Amino acid sequence: MTVKDLHPKPAAPATKESAVQYDRYLHKKVLFIAFLLIAVFVVSVVYIGYGDYHISFIDVIKILLGDNSDTRAYAAVWQMRLPDIVTAILVGGALAISGAVMQSVLRNPLASPYTLGISNAAAFGAAFAIMISVTIFSGTVVEDFFSGPYGVSIGAFIWSMIAVFIVISLSKIAYSTPESVVLVGIALNAIFLAGLSAFQFFADESQLSDIVFWQFGDISKSEWTELAVLFAVFAIVTIYFLYKRWDYNAMDSGDEIAESLGTNTKSTRMVGMVLATLITAVAVSIVGIIGFVGLLAPHMTKKLIGNDNRYVLPASILLGALILLISDFVGKWAFGVGIPVGIITSLIGGPVFIAIYIKSVKRAATPQ
Repeated sequence: MTVKDLHPKPAAPATKESAVQYDRYLHKKVLFIAFLLIAVFVVSVVYIGYGDYHISFIDVIKILLGDNSDTRAYAAVWQMRLPDIVTAILVGGALAISGAVMQSVLRNPLASPYTLGISNAAAFGAAFAIMISVTIFSGTVVEDFFSGPYGVSIGAFIWSMIAVFIVISLSKIAYSTPESVVLVGIALNAIFLAGLSAFQFFADESQLSDIVFWQFGDISKSEWTELAVLFAVFAIVTIYFLYKRWDYNAMDSGDEIAESLGTNTKSTRMVGMVLATLITAVAVSIVGIIGFVGLLAPHMTKKLIGNDNRYVLPASILLGALILLISDFVGKWAFGVGIPVGIITSLIGGPVFIAIYIKSVKRAATPQ
């Protein structure tokens, strides 16, 4: 028996009927992914064209294909609006696939980069890098490095890994229910938020503005060089996650079953958490804290197409991108004043988190 036997193709004796049912099973999932892909494209093009200087849908497509006959529109698309769209797609996809993998390897529907405290740990690490770069290494090349995007990303990643290590260690000590992992994450959130508040108290005006940025996720400050780094990390990590999709399916059924199917659960869990943390840290170091996308996208995807990670992972990426695109659009244009996208996603995600938690508690209390 292998891991792929978890989702076998129906065989004889009811060959035709079973094959038709299985094809419909796959067809629904593929159609859902195709729908999300089209939706992301359409919303992106509409969003690019929307604004004080309106550009039609067809003109946006022409500009994206290289038409620069209208220099003003060309500059508006490529220099002002497209970076925001690409940021929303990459960050939304990165947070969503991180959440999907964390939920599988931890077998916890409430797991996500935000609920486990990883996002706030990354923001704390970014703030830590900003503070020490000026306070300790002022006027040196070290200051230039740590105050730049790469130094801040390293600080964010290091503290994210510390948070992951704490979550995994404490949840092993007191792992009575799946919710215990999230309870540890909530405690870490409080600790890192306290650390961020302390940094704000001691920071000067320049440092304070940089630190506050991490607490209000905003996709409008990214640059192409930073997006190139995020894309490279996101692409490599996503390829690995898709390669391990069968192992994640196995782990959804429990460690004992997964190990009987040949999955090394300890290394799969650890590597999955590390890589999910890596892309979360890079995303947070660019845009700041954006809450609940990593919880919403995988949960909604599994509700619609089931738990098969062959389809959940790519669908979560697209749905996470779509959620962040729509949330950013609402934040910028729905209230007459620009609201950071992190506030919008938290307003949406908070009630959903409560609903998932209540459902999980009821399921755990129901006699099997």
